[in-house]
Amino acid sequence: MKTLTMKLPDGLLGWLEAEAKRARQPKSALVRQILQQHQQRQRRSALDLAADLCGCVQSGLRDLARNKKHLKGFGR
Repeated sequence: MKTLTMKLPDGLLGWLEAEAKRARQPKSALVRQILQQHQQRQRRSALDLAADLCGCVQSGLRDLARNKKHLKGFGR
């Protein structure tokens, strides 16, 4: 693991120190955790966000996505 030195404004450094003390973690562990959470949020696709909604509606039409007559006027 490589070392990184960061410069933070006083207010942000104060918050980081207080939060690290509250969580009983080193500041570096807290910064790593926050960065990893941010990175994971950035990688979520629309499918990831709506995965629980896929297939939840029953239209009764088996060929809804393939038959062009069902798509007439879609998006207008």
